[in-house]
Amino acid sequence: MNYVLKNENEKFQDLKTELENRIAFVEAEQRALEEEIKVIRQKMAIQELLKSVRRRRDELAGLPIQRAKQEE
Repeated sequence: MNYVLKNENEKFQDLKTELENRIAFVEAEQRALEEEIKVIRQKMAIQELLKSVRRRRDELAGLPIQRAKQEE
């Protein structure tokens, strides 16, 4: 009986260790993915800023005052 309990306890310890290792791996993967997402969001923000700058530049190019200055 005592041997059976020790054997079961060892199995549970092994399972616990395996689960802890898997959790550590998943957490490391999650951190890596969060960093990738952060970089992607930064790139998207830069693209949006560039679109905004281009849109404003196009708006300014369309103003009559701007055309008159360019013709001079």
